[in-house]
Amino acid sequence: MKDIRKCEICGCFAEELYHCGKKTTLFLDGRRRLKLSKLISGLLRHYPEQIGIKLSEDGYVSISDLVRGIRERWKNKHLYQWVSEEHIIALAQLDPKGRFEIRGNRIRASYGHSIQVSVEREPDREVKILYHGTSESFIESIMKEGLKPMKRQWVHLTSNFDDAVDVGKRKGGRTVVLVINAEKLRKSGMEIYKAGKNVYLVKRVLPNCIEKVIRV
Repeated sequence: MKDIRKCEICGCFAEELYHCGKKTTLFLDGRRRLKLSKLISGLLRHYPEQIGIKLSEDGYVSISDLVRGIRERWKNKHLYQWVSEEHIIALAQLDPKGRFEIRGNRIRASYGHSIQVSVEREPDREVKILYHGTSESFIESIMKEGLKPMKRQWVHLTSNFDDAVDVGKRKGGRTVVLVINAEKLRKSGMEIYKAGKNVYLVKRVLPNCIEKVIRV
């Protein structure tokens, strides 16, 4: 991931070397940014109890409690003694996929939960085509049964083809991208919800809503 930098003029976080006409200062290098992003995603989506925090019904936790939990109770806490509330805020504000939401002094994961949280969303009525990246080894099963949430609450789709390719690569084997007709999804009774910058959620994708399989 790119380094996060800070503008000394306006105080905002940025990825650019210059802001407000002046050179920015390094705030969080890309290596630490990636490690912290993965840790925060895991804690807010799957295992908050490992640092002794409890999420609200809608998935929020105070940023100060999150930082304290990481620095005092995480199994590798010695690697994260540098983490501050400002690091969490910068990470959330610049996340390229909109994985996090901040409200006041609280933060939550926007999507991807395996634990039970209730996030209110308005159904999306605009997107026409969505993509889902996976491994070719799963195609036979998917074309029979469709896409299911498995261990998560939702099936994750994206409006960005390259993002789907990246997800598929993580599954192993030959990467394939499913092209999904969003209008057919809606007509089949499945509501679609936008959760991140390019991320969409649905409870299930029926096989007849998959229009094409692209082998990458």
